Amino acid sequence: MIRRVVVIDDKPLIRRAIVQTVDWHAVGCEIVGEAEDGIEGKQVIADTRPDILITDIKMPGLSGLDLAEWMHAYLPTSKTILITGYQDFAYAQRAVRLGVFDFIVKPVKNDELQNTIRSAVEELNQQAEDKYELAAIEAAFATLSEQHQHSLTSLRSKFATDLIEGGAGDEQKVAETAARLGLQYAQCAVVIVRAKPAAGHSARFSDLLIDVAVQEAAKREFNLIEAYRKDHFIFICLFDKPLSLRELRMKLQSFSRELISQTKNPLHAVCTVAVSAVRKSLYEAGEAYQEASLLMESRFFGASDAVLLADSAETGKEKNKFSIIEDLEKFNETLKHGTKTDIITHMESMLEQIKRYSEGNILVVKGLLSEVCLAALRYYYRVTGNEFGSGQSVDQTLEDVYRLGSLKEAADYLTAFITKIRNGISGGEKEYSLVVRKALDYINANFTDNINLTAVADYLGISPSYLSRLLSTETGTNFVDFVARARIEAAKRLLLDPKNKVNEVGEMVGYKEYAYFYQVFKKVTGISPKEFKNQSKEI
Repeated sequence: MIRRVVVIDDKPLIRRAIVQTVDWHAVGCEIVGEAEDGIEGKQVIADTRPDILITDIKMPGLSGLDLAEWMHAYLPTSKTILITGYQDFAYAQRAVRLGVFDFIVKPVKNDELQNTIRSAVEELNQQAEDKYELAAIEAAFATLSEQHQHSLTSLRSKFATDLIEGGAGDEQKVAETAARLGLQYAQCAVVIVRAKPAAGHSARFSDLLIDVAVQEAAKREFNLIEAYRKDHFIFICLFDKPLSLRELRMKLQSFSRELISQTKNPLHAVCTVAVSAVRKSLYEAGEAYQEASLLMESRFFGASDAVLLADSAETGKEKNKFSIIEDLEKFNETLKHGTKTDIITHMESMLEQIKRYSEGNILVVKGLLSEVCLAALRYYYRVTGNEFGSGQSVDQTLEDVYRLGSLKEAADYLTAFITKIRNGISGGEKEYSLVVRKALDYINANFTDNINLTAVADYLGISPSYLSRLLSTETGTNFVDFVARARIEAAKRLLLDPKNKVNEVGEMVGYKEYAYFYQVFKKVTGISPKEFKNQSKEI
């Protein structure tokens, strides 16, 4: 790197000698300006911004010392070399304070000046190298700090997950891990956030929620570590000094409401927050998480507040369990042998039984609701032979039950479900006799075999002609059509599965010849098996 030099001296002979006799290339420099007094020199320095200034110590208007002082303030890394006489050494002390690099005593000797300039250049280069290395060190340190912080955040998040899942070890190990991760606290609590971001905002929601949580926690003078599990976010809040329960409650409640508010406005997210009671040890974080989870589930049973606090939850539960299995068995018996009125009445009473039995466990509620609905669908299929006639498939039913968000939603859903089943049955059922119901059950269970009227009649212990008359009289449909309908409904379900080939489905439902299967399928549905399969792909 070529260093820039300005020479200022009120004596033209000395100034020209310096400019013309020094081997500037040899010392790694170039002359970028010169002046005959301090005032003019100040302007040259401002224009050229030199690395080295060579100036006489005594000049009219503005002395070399004045220039050195200004230069030191204007260009702090530059070097000033003063030319002075023996009698001017009284200025030396001030010159040192001003950061002057060196003195050259008159008369100026070329070798001495050149060596001094070379020394100034070396020092400038060394300073530049030191500055570069320092910048590199600072950049590397910043990178390492960022990596460490990222790693620390990841390790803390994993620790939080281990805590809530019970995999963090015993109390001593938890304390050691917390210390190693720099987690200091006197009290802690677990906050669960369950959210439904608006369409198109799911990717942004996670980052926004965590950023808001960190900022709002800092405002309330506590720290947190986060984890994610299933469909909700978990924050373990750490308070570094003991606080009263009232103060802790206020901090956690306002923190939770800010999470809801600041994610709702930009992203239209709907959040529910559950907050555990305060614990004194992170070892109890798993217990606190379970407590907050139960609070979150309590929302299903009617809690309407967006922020659920541990001490506001219902604590009373029925102590005496009763047999829900017995009720389900009775319901199934009602489906088999009861009248339509009996069935509907029993279904409507099941919801209250389920509510009582579950004791606030949402998984139990949804599991039992699914069982009731599936039992009704089985009954509908047994009566009509058409799984899709009710407009409610098994997978759709299970998905609907899983998505229920409250007990009220469950009641509304079951009412609508009952109505749909009731309408389907009342439109197609004529209170068949026991013999006909058993015949239909046998057909629906064995249609894939080489089934015929005689085999069903033998199973029931009656003559084929009597069975044929009963079926025609009570249902308006003959035996062959019942079998065909059962097979075609099964074929439709199989054709919906991409893994099943059209030419294989007929055999799977009891037709040995594809041509006959094709003929029956088109007669029942109005389209060919291949057309049905293609339509299902488009849907």
